[in-house]
Amino acid sequence: MAVDTVSRLTLYVREDVRDTVRERQAQVILGLYALVGFWVANNAATNPAIDPADVDLSAVLASPLVMLTPLIVLGFFCSSLVEKRTSGALTVVLGLPFSRKTVVLGTLIGRSILITAAILIATVVALPVGYFRGVSIDPVTLVGSTLVVVLLGIVFTAIAVLISTVTRTATRATVTAFVTFIVFAFNIWAQFPRLGVYVTHGLSYPESFPAWYDFVVALNPMAAYTYLVAETFPALEGGIFIRAPQEPAFFERPPFALAVLLGWIVFATWLGHRRFRATDL
Repeated sequence: MAVDTVSRLTLYVREDVRDTVRERQAQVILGLYALVGFWVANNAATNPAIDPADVDLSAVLASPLVMLTPLIVLGFFCSSLVEKRTSGALTVVLGLPFSRKTVVLGTLIGRSILITAAILIATVVALPVGYFRGVSIDPVTLVGSTLVVVLLGIVFTAIAVLISTVTRTATRATVTAFVTFIVFAFNIWAQFPRLGVYVTHGLSYPESFPAWYDFVVALNPMAAYTYLVAETFPALEGGIFIRAPQEPAFFERPPFALAVLLGWIVFATWLGHRRFRATDL
């Protein structure tokens, strides 16, 4: 039974990846990331006032990818199930031996494969260009930064699939995805616990915020990325609107940050499956 379930999941993942190719999503995303990799590496050594050897390829490549990846993932993947539902394709798929759990997991895995391939292509394209431009390349940091960005991409893929299970139209999914990106990428997330502190403190801000405020802020996946690389790969910390504290608490350190990122994947997938299972197609 378990083998049959895995084979069905594998079949669905393969078909989902093929769908992205037929819809030209894969070509657009892979091409865009290849261009980003080339552009970043080629322009990393254009400043005559800076020695190319002082430029870290990992840092200059990670900065645009960290902002671009959530935006691309949410923008392209938020309607992955919505479009199939409105076109009636999901009714056909669920009429075959595919469960709703297989559909959610298969979509997550298929889209994760695509965004992982895109990030790897950006790195592979940037590597020789950066080498010939004389940019500094640290293999350990480059591999580590690529893996962290891949993890971030999978996190937002899970969130995009969740959005696709709870919205009824592609327009609503797109709007929800855009708002989600703004909330996380620009750290609007931090305003929610801040508002909670304001209300619980009698409509005024205290001299010092309680510890739970920083804990909730740390649950932002973009903050988790920052806290993960702050100590492991400090050169990658720039490029986003969140900065790691000088004296981090335990929930602002890499182990907890990694747990937060993995937790988002599990939570978003679980909630997406739960909502999708209760959805009337």
